[in-house]
Amino acid sequence: MKKYVVEVMSGDTVASRQVVDAQTASAAASRATGRAVRIRLQEELWVRVTDEKLGVVYKYAFFP
Repeated sequence: MKKYVVEVMSGDTVASRQVVDAQTASAAASRATGRAVRIRLQEELWVRVTDEKLGVVYKYAFFP
């Protein structure tokens, strides 16, 4: 499993942060938040997931 930093964002402000082990970035986002996620468009409340090893950043939003 990979290690991801999962941050719930409100605009550009970090609301919460945790490190999660998961197979994929989307799985890490769901595991950390307890909610299903999808690719982010322009949502104010969103989830930033960073692959610690590669430094790749993924952006997700919650399903309505």
